[in-house]
Amino acid sequence: MAFLDWADRREVERLRSRVNQLEAVVQELCRRAELDPGPLLQQGPVVSERVRRLAADGRRIEAIKTYRQETSAGLAEAKDVVDRL
Repeated sequence: MAFLDWADRREVERLRSRVNQLEAVVQELCRRAELDPGPLLQQGPVVSERVRRLAADGRRIEAIKTYRQETSAGLAEAKDVVDRL
C-alpha cells in the first residue's frame, strides 16, 4: 500500500472492516442453519448463463466485458474467470 494516499488507505481499512463484519454474519448464519460453508466457498465465482454462453461461443472479449459489468470485477479477475470456463 505504499502508493496509496491517506484517503485511499482509510478506504481500504474501511472495506477490510466491512468484509470482516460480513464474514462474521455469514459464519453466524451458517452456525444457526447448521450449515457447513466449506463447499460453498470452494465453488468459486458465480458466473451468469449469458457469460457462459458468450465464452462457449468463442466470444471471450464480450464474455469478459459482460462479466465485468455484472460483477464490477477488474480486468484481470474477469479474464481469469472466463479463461477457466
